[in-house]
Amino acid sequence: MIDVQTHIRVKNLSVWYGKQQALNQINIRIPDKRITAIIGPSGCGKSTLLKSFNRLIELQEGVKITGHVLVDGEDINDPKVEVTHLRKKMGLLSQKPQVLPMSIYENVAYGLKIHGVNGKKNLDPTVEHYLQEANLWEEVKDRLHTPASKLSTGQQQRLCLARGLAVEPEVILGDEPTSALDPLSAECIEHRFLKLKEKYTIVLVTHILRQAKRLADYVVFLYLGNLIEHGPAEEFFKNPKDPKTRAYISGGFIEETTRKASG
Repeated sequence: MIDVQTHIRVKNLSVWYGKQQALNQINIRIPDKRITAIIGPSGCGKSTLLKSFNRLIELQEGVKITGHVLVDGEDINDPKVEVTHLRKKMGLLSQKPQVLPMSIYENVAYGLKIHGVNGKKNLDPTVEHYLQEANLWEEVKDRLHTPASKLSTGQQQRLCLARGLAVEPEVILGDEPTSALDPLSAECIEHRFLKLKEKYTIVLVTHILRQAKRLADYVVFLYLGNLIEHGPAEEFFKNPKDPKTRAYISGGFIEETTRKASG
């Protein structure tokens, strides 16, 4: 069994967008230094759950949140929580890479400077280190001061990974981070995740079951805003307990036996 040591614990979390309920009473723990995959059909609440971990969800208009998300034992929805500090703990990779309108070098140095790392002597080796971590250094070391926008989409996503790692997060969140990439770039990102889980807790939203099977140590299955089943990946895929899980894994039709979260 997977250990239960965790940075992130979710207790009775429900989320509404206006009158539409997106998540219904979610209770889970995310295991440390493992890859957790959040899976389920489109619109089931995967991204909503992920963005609840770093409070990006509250940027949506008309959002209502009840319940608790505990990060290192602290309820992140408490008004006293410093959001900037929280998001430093949580690196986020979006579906499409969001490079900053500056050079490759400055993209990685940006967060370092915000957190007090300055001067070429300090920045140069640190920028190189995190570009190495993202498996990008060899491809860009001779053009560090060219615009990041000139990189391919796959390279841009690895640059975003390097930028996120540079502020030393505890958790890496990925919202379908390979969905916009070509197969080779996607494979490169996947290999990085498998290496990075030695140091980081990684939580990925994916709609690709094959990817979840390749990468995940732990799986969370959502359907219509409800948590249907979760557990260690090997057990989850080999011996799913809920009929909806079995249907989803096999590509079959999921019977509507769970009341839709929106009512």
